[in-house]
Amino acid sequence: MTVRIVEVGTARSRPGEIVYGHFDATPLPTGGADFFPVIIAQGRSGEGPVLWVTGNIHGGEYDGVATIHQLVTPDLIEDLTGTLVAIPTLNPAGLRTGERSPYYLYGRDPNRLFPGLSGEHPAEVGHLSAMEIAYSRLFACIEATADFLIDLHNFGSVSIPFAFRDPVFYRDARDRASAQRLQNVVGEMLRSLGLTMVNEFVSDQYLKLNLHRSVSGATLNTARIPAITVELGGQRVVNPAHVRAAAQGIRNVMRWAGMLPGPQEPVTSVPVIDLGYPVRRIQHPRVTEACVVHHLVQPGDRVRAGDVLGRMVDIYGRPVGPGGGLLRTDYDGFVLGLYSGLAFYPNEAILGLAVRDEGTLVLRMPH
Repeated sequence: MTVRIVEVGTARSRPGEIVYGHFDATPLPTGGADFFPVIIAQGRSGEGPVLWVTGNIHGGEYDGVATIHQLVTPDLIEDLTGTLVAIPTLNPAGLRTGERSPYYLYGRDPNRLFPGLSGEHPAEVGHLSAMEIAYSRLFACIEATADFLIDLHNFGSVSIPFAFRDPVFYRDARDRASAQRLQNVVGEMLRSLGLTMVNEFVSDQYLKLNLHRSVSGATLNTARIPAITVELGGQRVVNPAHVRAAAQGIRNVMRWAGMLPGPQEPVTSVPVIDLGYPVRRIQHPRVTEACVVHHLVQPGDRVRAGDVLGRMVDIYGRPVGPGGGLLRTDYDGFVLGLYSGLAFYPNEAILGLAVRDEGTLVLRMPH
């Protein structure tokens, strides 16, 4: 028997135990450093797959922290084969303030700072932020140890829980078959999870938005390790039903991976939507002018092209814009979640929508 040793920062796995430690992240001018808390739970044999679960890279998204706390318990060790590595927060400064970005990133999105695709270079080589350096060091641990990864987020001000399926990129025809195999494994992970499945933005948007440098995007496309993003609705609050569903879903993935025994747990505490065909997310509809928005739909609602999803009014409540201020959808689909805010500026989207996707999820890298 070969015991698999997993070491992340000060935490070193021990068969049949849960160990706690920290991974030094960003040094602080006042002394000390922000650190990523590390939990490693390992089955008694010390053998088997390694699943990483990360959360709270956006500081106001709390459900991932609560899900990890609910998932990693002494009872888990009794049945566990393999190793679970959990990082409750990837953004401790943002968690302290409830803000999406840590104050020392000056508004940059931390979930776009993981290593890019092979051969891709930052605009200013040698001038990485302190957070990028920390994520790069942590990513080396992911590459060295992970067999699978799940990254936990929250979506909008209120939403249904769902999971994103990222595209897999390849560089030339020789790599296409391995890219397809990787995407097939991602599909199996998502089906075992048991939540609503939504494809990410199409390739041009995906790369333009640097989603390939997100936690799951980098793990999937740079490290070539199966990875998914789970979105749990409603920011700056813990949603107990969503946390319960996420913990059930992760345990289901662990069963699929041979890490836990027994049948899949049905996820019943949240809606799970399947239209019978693949869907992708879009940001739609968008306001045509500065206005106050009244949302007229809720997360999970089915919509048809032409349906009214919101109304634009001025500060007095009077309709503004064409068509009496009504915002109609151009698509059939369903509402993923509502975006935060009451006041919107021209061309801002008011919600996330899932619509039919007829594209491919295995894509050649654009030149």
